[in-house]
Amino acid sequence: MTRIRKDIAASSGAWAPEVLWYARAVAALNARAPDDRTGWRYLGAIHGIDVAGWVAQGIIGAAADLPPAREQEALFNQCQHAGWFFLPWHRGYLAAFEAILGDWIAGNGGPADWALPYWNYLDATNPDARKLPQEFRDATLPDGTPNPLSAPPRHGTDTLGPQPWLNRDITLAAQTATPLFTAAPGTVGYGGAISGFAHQGNLTGGVEGNPHNLVHVMLGGLGAQSGWMSDPAYAALDPIFWLHHCNIDRLWEAWMSEATNQQELSSAWKNGPFPQQFLMPTPADGVEVFVPGDTLPGARLAPQYDDIHKGTGIAALVLAAAGGAGMPPSQKPPRDAGSALLGASETSVEVTGTPVSASVEITPPVRRLTATAPVKQRYFLNLEGVRGADPSGAVEVYLVAKDGDGTAHLADTLVFFGLASASSTEGRHAGNGLSAAIDITELAESLGGGQGLQDRVEVRLKLAAEGAGPVTVDKISIYAQDQG
Repeated sequence: MTRIRKDIAASSGAWAPEVLWYARAVAALNARAPDDRTGWRYLGAIHGIDVAGWVAQGIIGAAADLPPAREQEALFNQCQHAGWFFLPWHRGYLAAFEAILGDWIAGNGGPADWALPYWNYLDATNPDARKLPQEFRDATLPDGTPNPLSAPPRHGTDTLGPQPWLNRDITLAAQTATPLFTAAPGTVGYGGAISGFAHQGNLTGGVEGNPHNLVHVMLGGLGAQSGWMSDPAYAALDPIFWLHHCNIDRLWEAWMSEATNQQELSSAWKNGPFPQQFLMPTPADGVEVFVPGDTLPGARLAPQYDDIHKGTGIAALVLAAAGGAGMPPSQKPPRDAGSALLGASETSVEVTGTPVSASVEITPPVRRLTATAPVKQRYFLNLEGVRGADPSGAVEVYLVAKDGDGTAHLADTLVFFGLASASSTEGRHAGNGLSAAIDITELAESLGGGQGLQDRVEVRLKLAAEGAGPVTVDKISIYAQDQG
């Protein structure tokens, strides 16, 4: 049996059979006990759970409703973020979820090959692509019963894009920005930086930063009272989470189809973190182990999509007249992509709605990373050790020309999904905050009058959303990476 995931917008009309079956399955799994491994709440807790918060919101009756502490330790709060296991872990999570829902659907008269739809929100050919699908807004199902797809609290927007409280748009830039899956220290890679088992890791990868993080907070909102999608301890309880992540997974599949891209294939990545392993429930109420290598194309957890080009930024592969299309990513030799720290701020800063400045002194001269000259370098600005009390946060990052008129030029707006979780000192995976990098090469060149990076870089930071809680940034650093 082959499950083929399809664009929800490709349905012939609202409430296509596959979406209606999804809604019915969500309702059925929601009725299962919180300690049932195939239940909606158990599946949500695998991604993240705030036990006290779940009790307070009536998601569960009491902590005693959950499985034993040892099982919670092994299977709950597993989601991998801000590290190189972000994409493969979520692929395995989707596969387990799809199998459990598909099992219920097939057992209740639905199609045996039911597959999870994806929300193709960056499809430029669809004028309504960015709108939250109608099935996730309707109050009732076609039969008049309550609609479980619209029940979760969402305090953001129903149409993805820049907001008065978030001056950033979702894009496909990550799809073509770098051919490297794994980021060197202080730079941006497609899939993230080297990490261990990281429920909330350190350096965010390109596709995780945008569109992944942005879609989460656009739907959930920013601030202490944001909706479930803005908090990893609640996000997987919202049915739209799964269609969003299905599309992120499809973006990765498309990225791997481009022969010039270099997917990580080291044994450290393919065999997963050690000694912690990735565990997922099965439709038979069992538990199985998977490793990132199981999620690669052709492996047992690799999905199938009806299309991996529309809305992904990756053109359909055209075979060369001779010799094929070149070496596929799985056969490409690793490329040396080292980086060098050029400078860092000396003190932490507290970021609020009022701009705050910090300087980064660059150690002269800006050294080349290789002996070959001339070598084009790219420059990356990092916010490190970002902490705050809100579920997620957004920080506007500006550069100011050294000898200019003081005008601040927007470099990017960084969204930190799971900020509170990563800032909490409780738990085994949190407390260090989050980090993100911005490629500032073009802006730095422009502000430097074409002379490259200045010897002192002034950075200004402010919160994107009014009324959001303050954010602390431990360090601002700048790295260089040779491009050749």
